[in-house]
Order: sequence, then C-alpha cells, then structure tokens
Amino acid sequence: MTDAPLGWAGRLMDWLRFSTRLVLVNVLFVAGALAGLVVLGVFPAAVAATTVLGRLRNGSAGDSLVRDFITSYRFQFRHANRVGSAFWIAGVVLVLDFASLLGPAGTAMPAPVHAVLLALSTAAAGVTLAAAATAVGLCSRYRDSVARTWRTALMLPLVSPAMSLSLLATLAAAAVVFSGMTVLVPLIGASVPLLISGWLVGHRLAGLEATGPAHA
Repeated sequence: MTDAPLGWAGRLMDWLRFSTRLVLVNVLFVAGALAGLVVLGVFPAAVAATTVLGRLRNGSAGDSLVRDFITSYRFQFRHANRVGSAFWIAGVVLVLDFASLLGPAGTAMPAPVHAVLLALSTAAAGVTLAAAATAVGLCSRYRDSVARTWRTALMLPLVSPAMSLSLLATLAAAAVVFSGMTVLVPLIGASVPLLISGWLVGHRLAGLEATGPAHA
C-alpha cells in the first residue's frame, strides 16, 4: 500500500483499493486452481498469488496484477507442481492415517497407543502444513532445484519455531473466521492466508539473507 497524501479520505481509498485487489487475487487463485483441475493448479496458483501479493504488500504491484499473475502461473506451473507433489502425497497419507485413527480401527486400539499415534499424526500434519506454506514462499522468491526446495521447506520450519507457530496460528485463525463467516471465503478465502504466510516466510528468509544464503 502507498502513503496517502489526502488524510483519512486518501487512506480509506487506499484500503478500499487494497481490499479490492485482495478479492481479485482470490478470484485469480480460484481460476488458476480450476485451470489445473485443482490437483495440478493449486500450487502454481498459490505461488503466483503469493508473488503478486508480495508486490501488492510493498506497493509495487502497479496496474498489471492480472498479467503478473498469469505470467507467474505459466512460468511456475511445472516447477510448482513438482515441488507440490511431495505435499500432495504427504497429505493423502495423513488423511488415510487420520481416517484410520478416528475410525473403527482406531477405537480398537488401547487408549494410550491411540493417543500417542493421534498426537504424532497431528504433529506431522502441522509440520507438513508449515513446510507446504514455506515451499510456496520459496518458489515465489527463488527458482531453485526441487530437491533443494524440499530440503529448505522442511528444515526452515523446524529451525524457525516462531515462524512455524505464526504460520499455523494464522491458518487456524483463518479457518475459524471463515467457518463462522462463510461469505468471506469466495472473497478473500485464499488471498488473506497467502498474504500473511507469504509475509511471514519472506520476513524469515530476508533475515537469513542478511547473514548468508537463505536457501543454501
């Protein structure tokens, strides 16, 4: 956002413009996800949305937001899907794991064993979610090999607990708010979480860049 020269009226116009662009980014994200039949579209759309949201956040988005999104989406499509494939696989495994633990098979287990396995699965889900958000931030910032992106996406949340907890708290808060105000989902359901998670990951990476290669 830019500084408003017209006092509160100018600031209000800036906020309205910013909010309108958040809605537009959300629409672009949904369109990108659908263009890739969801499975092949979510990660490229998330990376493209995070890229343009970063420019929007620092005031350099200009009036080419749609074109910038499409350019980033097309450029990142293959790479983002290769990076995202590991998280899709992990997600499927976790869903099957939770289905087993919360289904009839889980009730047949001894209570202590069931509690430990459920806690471990929940922790694994949290790490996977934080790593996926980190991977999106990395892809929007760098163009590294898939293996190095996976490694950094997994290690960075583990060595940055404050960032990881902030990411998970942001996503949890967004889920709570959107579950109570479902009208916001088609408006800013993806753009706001991506905006905040992109800022958190970008802020951490910027701090690492100041002391050395962030993705080495």
